[in-house]
Amino acid sequence: MRLSQLTPAHVRQAIAIYVDHAWPGGITGAPKAKLDELEDRPSLSEMRSVFSESSSEEGEDGERGCRRFTLRLGNARYPWMKFVIQEYLVAGEFFFSVDTHDELRVDPSTPDYEPWCALQVFNRELKREIESDWAGIQLPTHGDLRALCEGIARVGESASGPGAVLSEKLKGKRLLVVDDDEDVAYGAAAVLAARGYQVETAFDGRQVLDRMALDPLPDLVVLDFAMPEFDGEEVMRRLRADKRTVHVPLLLATASEIDLSTMQRASGMLRKPYPRSVLYGMIDRLLSDRSAHSG
Repeated sequence: MRLSQLTPAHVRQAIAIYVDHAWPGGITGAPKAKLDELEDRPSLSEMRSVFSESSSEEGEDGERGCRRFTLRLGNARYPWMKFVIQEYLVAGEFFFSVDTHDELRVDPSTPDYEPWCALQVFNRELKREIESDWAGIQLPTHGDLRALCEGIARVGESASGPGAVLSEKLKGKRLLVVDDDEDVAYGAAAVLAARGYQVETAFDGRQVLDRMALDPLPDLVVLDFAMPEFDGEEVMRRLRADKRTVHVPLLLATASEIDLSTMQRASGMLRKPYPRSVLYGMIDRLLSDRSAHSG
């Protein structure tokens, strides 16, 4: 949905559904944000001042970065979950999502490991329920993002726009697109396939490792950082320790802060949410570099 079409009523509806799920009847607690601050703001521009705002990097063709507005609401079991309004892949279109923000690493040897895994499962299911209810009343979600990307893939891109013509040497290269949000993965896969890549998808770390055990290997992996089963850091550690996969470019996609040791295993990084021109540019560059070094 265009930012000009989003109204305070849309935002309040979305937050009300979030709160109903995050604090169901009989559970004490309240959102971390002061929601009454949203009630007396008559316009979306004034309402946005309550949110934290950020923007990703610009595309090489001058396309501005994607904007992201976040409001930390938490839930009854976890205070860090966020309500998000953001652009993603499609410039000017905004979508509601829930950021579970539960990518903190807990060592399997610690006593808190099993409860932490259970909390991650709880948060992801809560996210699914909230976003499903949003979609049910036609609020913009990543399901709409997927539909928009699939529409763009069907009609093609302008040669001078975000989908500038793919070079012949890169056509047919194999990509594995990984994201625990299936709609995001399918949306990105659709526009990348339309450019001329062969694209597969995966939605958790175990699926990635299972796929990377098979031939032919992908020429590049677009790897989500926060995933169930094994997170992006663990997946990268295992792939870099395997002589079959040590040289496969890994393009890490994350909204989180990444430490240097993690970055050293990645071939490049995408800051979520990103415009598709940035996605295209990073993939093209990494594949071209690999071809040049191998040739």
